[in-house]
Amino acid sequence: MISIIILTGTALILSVILVVVNTLINKEDKRVSEIEKMLPGLNCGGCGYGSCKGMACEILKNREAYLNCRPLRGEKKEAFIEFLKTLK
Repeated sequence: MISIIILTGTALILSVILVVVNTLINKEDKRVSEIEKMLPGLNCGGCGYGSCKGMACEILKNREAYLNCRPLRGEKKEAFIEFLKTLK
């Protein structure tokens, strides 16, 4: 009986931890998806990150990483720079 109570308590604690971690990850994903929408979307890998999503994740860590995106040019690049200024 005690083992069932301990197992149930452990499961409850782990589920709370999973909910908290999932919430933190989803906040991050929203910013990643916003950045990804602003990128060209070619998934060419020319930046060295393999995909636009990889590049978006890197931009969250290093705002200057967008300079590695070769297809990002012209008006789209200017709009992206303005977007980065608003990104928290």
